[in-house]
Amino acid sequence: MTKIHVPVLLEECLESLSIKPEGFYIDCTLGDGGHSYKMLSRLSSQGLLLSIDQDQHAIDFVKDFYEVPTNWILVNSNFSKISQILTDKGITKEPDGILMDLGLSSRQLEDSHNRGFSYQADNEPLDMRMDQKLGVSALDMLKALSEKELIKLFRVYGEERFARSISKKIKNNISEIETVGDLTRLIYGAVPAAPNQKNPSRRVFQALRIAVNDELNSLKQGLDKSFELLAANGRLSVIAFHSLEDRIVKEFFDKQVDEGKGTLLFKKIAISSKEELEKNPRASSAKLRTIIKI
Repeated sequence: MTKIHVPVLLEECLESLSIKPEGFYIDCTLGDGGHSYKMLSRLSSQGLLLSIDQDQHAIDFVKDFYEVPTNWILVNSNFSKISQILTDKGITKEPDGILMDLGLSSRQLEDSHNRGFSYQADNEPLDMRMDQKLGVSALDMLKALSEKELIKLFRVYGEERFARSISKKIKNNISEIETVGDLTRLIYGAVPAAPNQKNPSRRVFQALRIAVNDELNSLKQGLDKSFELLAANGRLSVIAFHSLEDRIVKEFFDKQVDEGKGTLLFKKIAISSKEELEKNPRASSAKLRTIIKI
């Protein structure tokens, strides 16, 4: 893959953060660096940008692709550990703005380094770990969980209505599953065919990726710690791509507003323009919410 991932809602994110040239900002989800690089371009040499990603491949890509000045700090970690990261780096300034883009980058899907994030990566192993130091892969999970546990996993994290038949098919054929293709073929056999249906594997893959990387708990911790760290009038902007994430973000933001700790920047969520969707169809489900700390 030679193209760089197109950052979603780029201008909307930059405007939502209201970047000050000498401010301190954090990009919790570096990816290919698209958002970070544009944030950096609005900072003076006195400003500071910290970019975090739990995928070491993302860090390596950005170091190779961009010139990384001294006021751009890259950290391989999970954003749920944001407080500890600042302590470890000796940063005592309060952030003026924090961004979280919760989607996978195109690079992770198309060049996953043999981790099987995409249901189209037929011959890749069922790994799905963003951080290779995590102990449990997607295949480990399929083997360890019971049929009932898989049903719950696919229903809760994937909102999959055929969770029961898919789980039964998986457990009855678990010895035959090694690769992405092995799993997708079983799922096709468990889901009734429908005209113009999207790939029936996508919700299962979403559920497995969320579970393997503990994404929803990390999001809850990351939101709480990020908002706590913000300077007064600092802004937290979050792009969510599916209802589970967006519900968590909305409920967290609403709670801060109800407790008098923050105000919402948008009365409604910000979504991609028609022009952006024509260039980047993957942006169709992106929802941006921003809260300002009081």
